[in-house]
Amino acid sequence: MNVHIGLDIIGNFGATVPEMHGQISKMEDTAQGTMIDVMWDNGSVHHITLDDIRDDYMGENDYGLPIGFYINPFA
Repeated sequence: MNVHIGLDIIGNFGATVPEMHGQISKMEDTAQGTMIDVMWDNGSVHHITLDDIRDDYMGENDYGLPIGFYINPFA
């Protein structure tokens, strides 16, 4: 996966907030791994790790799209 600042991300949070769209705004290597800030379209920032980002957005199962953070395949 080629993850970089400015990459479009989709956050799937489940039923009450189905999806949010944003971009990676900061990346920092730490002893715990690569920490990433995602700035959502509404201006809020979410802190995740590189391991949290998936590249299988179209990989729905019998229950729909699993909750998580995905590289936007439509950008």
